[in-house]
Amino acid sequence: MSGSTVTTDRAPEPRGPYPHSRIDGDLVFVTGQIGRDPATGDFVPGGFAAEFEQAIANLTAILAESGATLADVLHATVQFVEEDDLDAMNRIFGAHFGDPRPARTSYGVAFLWKGAKVQIDAVARLRPR
Repeated sequence: MSGSTVTTDRAPEPRGPYPHSRIDGDLVFVTGQIGRDPATGDFVPGGFAAEFEQAIANLTAILAESGATLADVLHATVQFVEEDDLDAMNRIFGAHFGDPRPARTSYGVAFLWKGAKVQIDAVARLRPR
């Protein structure tokens, strides 16, 4: 599967010229995920926490289609709009990523696509088959 791309209907359709993930060797690079419902393409209601939970669910679905899990994530990047959401972001991230936790970069941004409150992308190592 080296050099292959992956898409799944269990995550929202990409809204640009890119796949859900790209695999190279034993690494999978997952495109940034936001809190869109795969069934409707709309943002889930409920604010930051609900959007971040959905973004992680989308990430999980893409990893599964690619042959990995959240436990295989080596590095994640989280972008969020509101500084006040930092504590919730840490709590939700910690609830989904067990030990050993992946390396992580997180930072505030001025805006995300169509008013999204949070985005997460990741790099994971594929498990041998």
